[in-house]
Amino acid sequence: MNKLPETVVSLQMKQTGGEVPQPVADEANKGRAVLFEDVLERCCGTGRWQVLLVSYMSITWIILPTFSMSMMFIGATPAFKCADGFDTNVTFASLPEDVPQCHLVGNASMSCSRWVFDKSVYESTVVTEWNLVCGRKPMLSMLQSVLMLGGIVGALLGGQLADRFGRRPVFLPVMLLATVCSFSAALVGDYVSFLVIRGFTGFGMASMIASMFVLVTELSDCEHRAALATLVFLPFGFGIMLLAAASYYIRTRWLLQLALAIPCVLLLPNFWLMPESPRWLLIQGRFPEALEILRQGARWNRRKMPSDDEVLKMMSDVRQTHIAREEALKGDSRDSALQRVLALVRTPLMRRYTIASTFIYFAMAGSYFGISFDVSQLSTNPHLAVALSGVMEIPACLIYPLLNRFGRRRCLIAFLFTTAIAMFLVFVKKDATLWLVLGLVGKLSVTSALNMFSYVSEYMPTQQRGLAMGLHQTASRIGGAVSPFVVDLVSGLHELAPSAVFGAMVLLAGLAALLLPETAGKPMPETVADVEAADHRRRPKKGAACELTLSDGSVKTGVTSS
Repeated sequence: MNKLPETVVSLQMKQTGGEVPQPVADEANKGRAVLFEDVLERCCGTGRWQVLLVSYMSITWIILPTFSMSMMFIGATPAFKCADGFDTNVTFASLPEDVPQCHLVGNASMSCSRWVFDKSVYESTVVTEWNLVCGRKPMLSMLQSVLMLGGIVGALLGGQLADRFGRRPVFLPVMLLATVCSFSAALVGDYVSFLVIRGFTGFGMASMIASMFVLVTELSDCEHRAALATLVFLPFGFGIMLLAAASYYIRTRWLLQLALAIPCVLLLPNFWLMPESPRWLLIQGRFPEALEILRQGARWNRRKMPSDDEVLKMMSDVRQTHIAREEALKGDSRDSALQRVLALVRTPLMRRYTIASTFIYFAMAGSYFGISFDVSQLSTNPHLAVALSGVMEIPACLIYPLLNRFGRRRCLIAFLFTTAIAMFLVFVKKDATLWLVLGLVGKLSVTSALNMFSYVSEYMPTQQRGLAMGLHQTASRIGGAVSPFVVDLVSGLHELAPSAVFGAMVLLAGLAALLLPETAGKPMPETVADVEAADHRRRPKKGAACELTLSDGSVKTGVTSS
């Protein structure tokens, strides 16, 4: 027998006169609770307004590779030799072939303190500027890791602040911060300043993602949510290809970074174009502002709005239902930050979802960045390898028909297992072409999994959604922070050792995905009570007996109908 949580059933009985409500899609059942999706559909639906907004906001994803992936070129390590004991004007080509890299000629116990680099491929990188080789190589890994560590802070604060103050007020300031940092990185000439700028860049980048992506998912209905949320990633692949092209023609580190910073000015029109989330405004009780945004959407989508009184009544019903459910679950409607955090682990089901998805995002992001950097290092032509990896991003953004046809959960598991298989197959034969092909297959599948970002939004409640996105971004940044050390240091054991590590990570992530719910075609939950109730509706089979524990302690038995 399955027993509903007492607080959930108590609330549902109170709202429906003793009967547990079931979601319906039309007015035939007037006893159901009104959802935000109902308000959105009655006012403007999903159409040209959302497509245009998401298309513009997705410009952010063209620019993000200049932050997160540029170390493949500005941090590239050319061939080098130890120059200690030779003339100060010596060049890489003039030194004998057998000159060691990390110690003096004829004295392996003495570490090298001066190097010369091959400039046939790169005129300058951070490696050549600050000698990040041999014993200083971990300093190179730290430049990528600090971006992710800054992202951890940005993801945590960005998610909390987006839930507290709104999506737009968080996005705009951190957008300016990221823009300033992108130009500053081209101008600094010392390692410490560059490291600090990378940390602030990571903070801004993660905060932008946390607030913008939640906004995208909250602007659309159930039917189109997967398409809009997946297509927003599409420009990222083009950004990687542009990064590869720019680095091919610009081989000087500071000039390349300056060129990569210029597109950031395309973000500035967000000050005039980016709306606040009408769902968030509704939950906060700011009905006139939500109404104005929905009215704007109706004009663009060529939909006739109902009367203001009718819309405001629906908004009030949605918010009252939300408040009632929160009170029923917590016994207190005070919206403190601590309560929002604890809600992620308060019930067994929320704990399961939170822990499983946090590990999955850690593994996916670590493998994504690890595979990207590893493919460029194993390839004989890093610019071509990176450009091809960018091409793999494009079909990974067109997976939404699969998500609707086969479901989010099945697709996520399939993508993760495919990545693991590709990573393990590199051990079959030592062949650079085979490694590149398998690396691209792994990149395609793990990118497809990462592009299911809306999946988390679909099973986390509204008040915790931004926080949950921030938490999973934090896990992603930790994975991304670890991956450079895996690629740079573990590869010293064996050139394919990073592939084994990343393959094992995504294999475990695929198993963890078995613990997540299916969300295709379902409305997003507003409260933790909705999450628990949805799980109860999934588990009983037709004709199964169940018990409902009411608020007064009495038990009502019956037979489920679905």
